[in-house]
Amino acid sequence: MNVRIESKPAFQVAGLAVKNGQNENLPAVRDRLFTEFSMPQLLGLGNGMSFGSCFDYTQEPMSFSYIAGFDLADPARAAELGLQVLNVPAAEYAIIEVQGPVPACIMQGWDYAMGTWLPENGYRHAGTPDFEHYLEGDLNSPDYRMELWVPIVKI
Repeated sequence: MNVRIESKPAFQVAGLAVKNGQNENLPAVRDRLFTEFSMPQLLGLGNGMSFGSCFDYTQEPMSFSYIAGFDLADPARAAELGLQVLNVPAAEYAIIEVQGPVPACIMQGWDYAMGTWLPENGYRHAGTPDFEHYLEGDLNSPDYRMELWVPIVKI
């Protein structure tokens, strides 16, 4: 898997969010987003970047929140649509390119990130929001490509 490190400025994501994400079927949140809102509405929020993000991690008990959404440049528009907003701080990310049908490629990418790349390169997850960055294409195709953005700090 190709990995590059990039610093990203603070940004916002607007979409549908659920708490305690480990109990949810996360792809269903994304499906619900596209059922409740049209592509022109979602693309009109910002520059059209589509994300899934895990955030608000807790250890005891283990839980997190998840949002399926799009980058946000117009908070008033998100409020009009009743979307939740995730404020993302500036961070350094290991960006891992994955290929294959979703969600299998996501799970393989996370296994590689957490089990191989991070420890072998002296990093750990920063504990801030991480991202599935969805690119255009057929999510079920063996040729589909997307990115995982893993917030990192040096150990």
